[in-house]
Amino acid sequence: MKIRLLLFLSPLLLAVEAISQKYIIDPGHSSVQIRVERFGVVDVVGRFKDVSGNISYNADDPSKTTAEAVIKVASYDANNAGGEDAVKSKAFLDAETYPEISFKSKGATSDILSGDLTIHGVTKEVQLPYTIKGPLLDLPTRKQSIAANASITINRQDYDVAFDRALPNGIKIVGNDVEITLTILAIAE
Repeated sequence: MKIRLLLFLSPLLLAVEAISQKYIIDPGHSSVQIRVERFGVVDVVGRFKDVSGNISYNADDPSKTTAEAVIKVASYDANNAGGEDAVKSKAFLDAETYPEISFKSKGATSDILSGDLTIHGVTKEVQLPYTIKGPLLDLPTRKQSIAANASITINRQDYDVAFDRALPNGIKIVGNDVEITLTILAIAE
């Protein structure tokens, strides 16, 4: 009787598992942008051009969503060579010693991914609010795709990005809060 029940349930369990689709991040249509206050008056915006990873998404049960991503620190671009060099230097992200920023999810709800964010060699668990649109047909590849958006603000000091100089009036040269915005297109494997 137990064997019959297992034989009956096995296809159902496989069907449920098959509903989750794995998508690969399309680096040409994805961006990871950061925004940080400079001199207490202006926001500096930059982006990382080299992002890779995958998302497993189940449209019927978004709580089964998982994601992994790797960002190459050396790919930082702010349309300002001096600023780019500073962000990649030992004073900030230290691209030579810590060439990657990574995220690996550990759980999900329909709108929050919890997971480990590693920056500058320091890993912290974060709650990452997200939305996903799709799946829909990506015309150039003729494959299913999803669009994922997420945004979080972190304190860079929590990740030992400890540059802490101030102007003579006490205003920090670079603020501690860093807004990270992800705009991702992922294509079915």
